[in-house]
Amino acid sequence: MKVLTFEYSIPRYLITGALAGRRPQVLFSRLAPVQVREVPEPELPGEDWVRIRPRLAGLCGSDLSIIRCHESLTLQPLASYPFVLGHEVCAEITGLGPAVEGFEVGERVAVMPWLACRERGIDPPCRMCARGRPQLCENFTEGRFAPGMFIGSTAGVPGFLSEASVAPSHSLVKVPENLSDENVVMVEPFSTCLHMAIANDIRPGETLLVFGCGVMGLCTIAALRALHPDCRVLAVEPDPFHAGLARDLGAEEVLTPGGKRFYRRVAELTGAKMHTPLGTAPLLIGGADRVFDAVGNTRTVHASLRILANGGQYNLLGIAPIGRVDWTPVWLKELTIRGIYGSQYDTWQGITAFDFEIAIRLMEEGRVDLSRLVTHRFRLEQYHEALDVALNKGKHHAVKVAFTP
Repeated sequence: MKVLTFEYSIPRYLITGALAGRRPQVLFSRLAPVQVREVPEPELPGEDWVRIRPRLAGLCGSDLSIIRCHESLTLQPLASYPFVLGHEVCAEITGLGPAVEGFEVGERVAVMPWLACRERGIDPPCRMCARGRPQLCENFTEGRFAPGMFIGSTAGVPGFLSEASVAPSHSLVKVPENLSDENVVMVEPFSTCLHMAIANDIRPGETLLVFGCGVMGLCTIAALRALHPDCRVLAVEPDPFHAGLARDLGAEEVLTPGGKRFYRRVAELTGAKMHTPLGTAPLLIGGADRVFDAVGNTRTVHASLRILANGGQYNLLGIAPIGRVDWTPVWLKELTIRGIYGSQYDTWQGITAFDFEIAIRLMEEGRVDLSRLVTHRFRLEQYHEALDVALNKGKHHAVKVAFTP
């Protein structure tokens, strides 16, 4: 079967990472660690696992960082190589292990991709898994699989950018008939943003600002609007196409980043006082109650801290490289900084459920529709064409690039 595989080689990794920014053609060469390859179909790891065929699999921003050899090396011990990429999927069940109950061949499912204690056969589970937080599992390098936090980051289980894969039956969520494949493939990224929206103790009337209107920023806007319709949602995005999508999904206003005009406009919208220190960016006293940074680079972190209101909360979702940041606003305004990663069991409207299940419920009820975000579809053998689109989203008016079998 065809798969998109990352094979770790220090020389190739370093050369590709160094050249990718100036000469992106290196990503399309035989030197690149990521290639489309032929591998045998996987065996079922256990009797309670199923075989699946990806109907539609998404290319995540983290996958792009891996392809460009720009991901944080901090995560290197939490993966094993070679691995097949892909953790966002709308799949069809093609085979059942003998212990699987409640599922049938041919059913469509979303797949929760975590390879935490339960999947690794570790009992008793770690304290995080016991609390329903598998994304924070303390045993990602232990148990019956090679290191890897989720399907798509381990040599033990092939990811979903492939023609076939496997998954534990308890990680499957059935898909209602009225949901399109495009909505289902967005459940995984949307669930992360949903977890962030639930984890914040948002009060009616707050001003919420989202930095960046790529996939995760747009999903954040959709989650905030669905769960907190009585709040004001602002967004920051330079690209006109993505800014238009942000408005469609519920952003009241989309600001252009950069310069004093940006700070002045945030001050106008929030009633904040704008101060202009010598030799640095403006500082707001007052401002947005919460910032959701779906970019996470030096400029967005710096700006976020300066536009947050006293006692505000900064949520870091993006994973771009961060350089020097002036942290003065953190203590000056007693800001709270929170990282957000993955999905878990959350309580919403008095019901505790995995974020995937809440996401599908919101989609089924028509309160969230993310199908329009899947803008481009390719077959695996068209990988180079897909990569060109994914690396030049503004040029191609692309949001989510996805693959079909």
